[in-house]
Amino acid sequence: MSFRKIRIILLLLILVLVAGMTYWEGMLVRSWLRPLEVSIYAVNGDGTDAGAAYIAQLSDESFQEIAAFFDQQAARHRLKKLPPARIKLAGEIRQAPPAPPGGERGVLISLLWSLKMRYYAFHATPFWENVGRIRLFVVYHEGEDGKPLQHSLGLRKGLVGVVHAFAKTEQSAQNNIVITHELLHTLGASDKYDAQGQPVYPDGFAHPDEGERYPQHAAEIMAGRIAVRPDRAIIPANLAACAVGPKTAYEIGW
Repeated sequence: MSFRKIRIILLLLILVLVAGMTYWEGMLVRSWLRPLEVSIYAVNGDGTDAGAAYIAQLSDESFQEIAAFFDQQAARHRLKKLPPARIKLAGEIRQAPPAPPGGERGVLISLLWSLKMRYYAFHATPFWENVGRIRLFVVYHEGEDGKPLQHSLGLRKGLVGVVHAFAKTEQSAQNNIVITHELLHTLGASDKYDAQGQPVYPDGFAHPDEGERYPQHAAEIMAGRIAVRPDRAIIPANLAACAVGPKTAYEIGW
């Protein structure tokens, strides 16, 4: 057998192994037979002193609101109590994750970025320590008033996500909403808002079958806003003003 054929066989075996590992990890995490475990890696997106200072004051406690949200919402949708979620700050990473595709679109472009992201996660974080865990890379920016940050992304394949957040204490509650949203993407949840950012009825409503349609009093987490009128939705103040709706619960296996 030629060296070229041996190399092709080895590459195919590696691809099969990676695919099998990815499938097994996804099934393990979404089986809900064990605690949901999430590692958060902080990145100073601007390289500024303000970003460094904000990251320095972060701890596991900074993200326990997210764990509590999962525990509370799981209890609403399942007959038996799930093991408590475990969210931990795993450390800071100097190298920023690969930038997602800009204006370009297409399956191949998205696939290439996905592969780059998974390669980055493999090299930037300990492998065995993160088997069966979701890894979220939270990139903190000083930001500008009135200017949105880069779009955040969560990948179901690979159980990784990139979250762009503000390095400001007053934005910490909003940051946790975005982190939770992308975390749910890695578990299989889909967005539930339209092109204008308006929650889509009924899937984008936290409680679509309770009382009047408008105004809602909580945001469906995958819609990200509270629908108060057919043409108006407001940003929730914190995760206490959010909920996992029936469609999202179904998508993540609750």
